[in-house]
Amino acid sequence: MIKRLPPLNFVKVFECSARHLNLHRAAEELGVTPGAVSQQIRALETNLGVPLFERLHKKLRLTAAGQQLFATSSQVLQLLQETVDRLPSPRQMVRITAAPTLCTRWLVPRLSTFYERHPNVGVLIDASIQYVNLADEPFDVAIRHGRNGANSAQHEVMFRDEVVAVCAPSLAASMTADISNAKLLCFATPDHWPCWFHAKGLTGYNKLDRVSFSHLMLALDAAIAGQGVALSALKLVEHDLRQGRLVRLPGEPVATGFSYYIVARREARHVAAFTDWIIEEAAKDIEHEDHLPWD
Repeated sequence: MIKRLPPLNFVKVFECSARHLNLHRAAEELGVTPGAVSQQIRALETNLGVPLFERLHKKLRLTAAGQQLFATSSQVLQLLQETVDRLPSPRQMVRITAAPTLCTRWLVPRLSTFYERHPNVGVLIDASIQYVNLADEPFDVAIRHGRNGANSAQHEVMFRDEVVAVCAPSLAASMTADISNAKLLCFATPDHWPCWFHAKGLTGYNKLDRVSFSHLMLALDAAIAGQGVALSALKLVEHDLRQGRLVRLPGEPVATGFSYYIVARREARHVAAFTDWIIEEAAKDIEHEDHLPWD
């Protein structure tokens, strides 16, 4: 006569109890009460019609039947776990709100490396300059530009906003070292050009023609089109420098006191994976250097 298999959860509770030979430690591992463990073991014994444990003072001992079932159940549960681990995982989404320029100039060109590492995690990006409270908004990650993580009690700095001046190669030939003949392409808030002029020991900022843009990416697009000189964090124009769309004025980057920083719900494993990846990417050194001919 073929006996009906007992419920899988009964077998799992039995295997854990047999491994520990202690109801309290088994209950702790399973996240239930010792009473619940005892109840399910008794239900399993009733189901099978044989005792599985000898109840001694403050300890358990397997019966002959219990030893047989423990040997088999351990193997079966291990095999089942290995099979489940190999099954394709459901695709999870990381919902991101990020500054537009960082999205287009830095994040999107690098996403393929994240997908290679985490093929079952998708990324949904909202390009916005609006600050959000992750507790109130449907986002997992916020990436922002501000002074020392402004408006965020807990944040991780991705990279400091240390700016360089860039322009189109077509404009380079007509440039002078003090950029006295340049048109400045400004990101309206904040405008880092005064900081850059001061750090370089240059004057005449107020005498130069300026065009202001609501987003840094627009100023960079104008620079690529040969309309003037823009300031940007070096990491945000690395791809444009490498592709030859922009060239860089000489000199060290200038610290502005601002940073690109990240705030995330790290409780979810896929969000933590994305956050770890993006911090790792941000820490990578710039490989490409490009200067004007008169450097």
